[in-house]
Amino acid sequence: MDIFDETAEVIKRAKEAGLETETREIQYQDDVSFYSYIVFPAGKEGRRIGVYSKEAAKLLLSIEFERFSFLGDYEAIVDLKKGEIEALITAREPYGISMLERRLGFPQTSMSDEDDGTEEANEFALRAEQLDGVSVEISRCTEEIRALVSRPRSRSPISLKISLGGERKYASALNALETLSNSLFFQLDTERGVALALRKMLRRRRPLRRRGFNADDPTSIQFPAFEYDKAPISLYWYAKSARGMPLLQFLAYYQVVEYYFPNFAKLEAVRSARKILKHPSFRVDRESDLTKLVTTISGSGRVGSSEREQMKVTVLEVLSSDDVKQFFEENEEISEILGKKQKGITDKTVNFTRKDHDHRPDIAELLYDIRCRIVHTKNGFDSPQSEMILPFSAAEEDMWAYTELMQFVAQNALVRSSSVLSSV
Repeated sequence: MDIFDETAEVIKRAKEAGLETETREIQYQDDVSFYSYIVFPAGKEGRRIGVYSKEAAKLLLSIEFERFSFLGDYEAIVDLKKGEIEALITAREPYGISMLERRLGFPQTSMSDEDDGTEEANEFALRAEQLDGVSVEISRCTEEIRALVSRPRSRSPISLKISLGGERKYASALNALETLSNSLFFQLDTERGVALALRKMLRRRRPLRRRGFNADDPTSIQFPAFEYDKAPISLYWYAKSARGMPLLQFLAYYQVVEYYFPNFAKLEAVRSARKILKHPSFRVDRESDLTKLVTTISGSGRVGSSEREQMKVTVLEVLSSDDVKQFFEENEEISEILGKKQKGITDKTVNFTRKDHDHRPDIAELLYDIRCRIVHTKNGFDSPQSEMILPFSAAEEDMWAYTELMQFVAQNALVRSSSVLSSV
């Protein structure tokens, strides 16, 4: 039986079980390849699994793949009729499977992460059971999850196995996975000092954009002409390095802009004070005029002005209307996303179809709203309907467009506040 026969057998079994299947044709320069996929249940959305090699097809044929669904965005499978869940887990710290096993208390073996897996370690499991029959276990992964999620790899990863004691609905199984894993992982963190996480499938995040540059000699660069304040440029590089952590990245860019709030609030105070002082009716010996002057200055400064107003003033200072227009013309997908309310992220929008409108106050309001939804520890900061944006949530996965906008504002704040490079 060659790969095509094995793939055909997998697709036949999938169709008989009522699973949707797909075949895609990929045209190469001098060849055409066909790839087969099975669409497994995964809540409201299906998850497409490719049958793209002989080994993958063999693994699928060796298990009852028809009885499984996927859970959320996790690398996790569930047999809803039996109430059995298995989810791949990983360490939150950057070390491999061997180190993770040692931290969990697995018996040490001579096997390294690069071994071929032919001599599996002695079976070992961390297991606990509740009186009602619900159990949790951490051990080497099964062939089922290897076939559906892990696929052929050099070393079997570790998985969390949950038995719920009977049939469950999809939402109930997903809730059980998240609730029990959070509780168990926190317990292991406090007891053994090992931080675990459920592995997630790779989602499409921001589109890959490559900035071009125009240079007659690509090997030449221009000597820097400006220097930047050390604190905000440090925050900017921190944001750049926070890949895979959208909330942290957004907040670091926000802090770059926030650093300049006092500067631009004072500029607003100076303008307001100048306007009052230059008015023909202003009298320095009239107490009401002096009171108005003091009130205006304090209201435009850091103490008297709200953070929302400071954000607005800063965005107006660092961005021009032309800056905004050019950014959104070059980033049409971001423009489309920001033009609609995004459930779980923000209900603020920026309507770029209004051609003669100044969008900068709307941008400031939107970014401030997201900042509040990230940092506030309780609802009600703005309205009872406001929701927090939580780490590892679907909303966080979709933050890329707003993070790009926040980065754009941060870059312009740095440029606006830069000074001529001093001698070094």
